[in-house]
Formats: sequence, C-alpha cells, structure tokens
Amino acid sequence: MAKNNIFLFLEALTANNSKEWMDKNRSWYEETKGEVVALFDPILEEMKRVDPRIVQPNARRALGRINNNLMFHPDRPTYKDHFGVGFGYGKGLADFYVGLGVTEVEIAGGLWHPDSERLKKVRMEIDYEGDKLSAIISSKAFQDSYELYKQDTLKTTPKGYPKDHEHIELLRLKSFAAFRQISRKDVYSPYFGEMVIESYLAVVPLLDFINTAISEN
Repeated sequence: MAKNNIFLFLEALTANNSKEWMDKNRSWYEETKGEVVALFDPILEEMKRVDPRIVQPNARRALGRINNNLMFHPDRPTYKDHFGVGFGYGKGLADFYVGLGVTEVEIAGGLWHPDSERLKKVRMEIDYEGDKLSAIISSKAFQDSYELYKQDTLKTTPKGYPKDHEHIELLRLKSFAAFRQISRKDVYSPYFGEMVIESYLAVVPLLDFINTAISEN
C-alpha cells in the first residue's frame, strides 16, 4: 500500500536521521515523495474547484522541504519527521496545511508565528471585529473539527489594549491557528480526500478573517 510506505519511510528516516542515510536511500525518498504527491494531487484539484483562490498548481509545488533549516535552528535533526503539504492564497497569508508525520498526523489552518506587523494587523481586526472571530471559532463546523491553538500567548496585555477588553484572550494570541489531530487510519481510509476538503471548508472563515486583516489594515 503506497500510503503505508509513506509512514514506513518516515519511520526509517527518523531512526537514521543523517545525510549519509538519505544519500543511500535517495531513490526510496523520491518514490515516497511521488506517493505523497499522487495522494494530494486529486485532493488539490477538488479544493481548487471548490475555492479557485488557492494558488498552488499541483501537490508537488505545495509539498514542503524535508530538510530542516539548520542555519537558524542548528539543534534540530537534519531532516523532518513528516511530510507537510500547504495550500493557500499566496506568500505571507494564512493558509491550510496537512502534515503526515511519525508521531503526529494533523490538519491545520491559520497564521503561524506572524511577524510583528501582521500580528499587529490581526489584533486590530480583533479589536474591531472580535465578535465575528468569536462566532467563527464557536461555530459547530469549527468546533466539530478543530481546536484553536492557545499554547503560545502573551502573559500580559498587548500594548494599546485594556486588560478588560472583551476579547482579551484572543488579543493575547501570538499565533492564529487551528489544529485537527487525525490518525494514520484516517489517511488509509478511501474517504481521506473528503475529510481534507471538509476540514478545509470548516477553517476557511478563520483564514478569511485573518487574511482580511492582513490585506486591508
């Protein structure tokens, strides 16, 4: 089964995380990468039919690098333990992501660790339209699929906002992202593509809220 091979490769890579091992197993890596692309190409095609704003032309262009960036994070392993596929509307905007990993298999959407300028713009939008964001993340479609990431927040109040602001918990967020933990069994299912598209539609209102803030403020 091609899907099973994806995880077998990642397990082997994680256990032998070195350039020497990768060089010896380059053909296996290329084969596995092709299987990831083949898995997501029809999913992307359907997603683009549903939402033509998605800019990635194919899954190969949406697939992230397997190498870790050791220049900025020298303590990390040479290679990641997952394949990550990102779909979105352009550089710097909130996007949609599926990660197939050894320890985590997840679907996610949002804006991860934005720079200070984009963070400022999203907070301004929350100040003006916080009720709208609250309605999005409390909707049944969102709640049935996602959990808002709240592990990375300010301990204090953001500069310029009162500590008793109605939406202070949202203003304290430093990332605006939602995660859905799934399993390998979900990936192996013939309905995996439908799950991904359903998850995308459930998180689109959050992506739109963030991207409106970034684009218009």
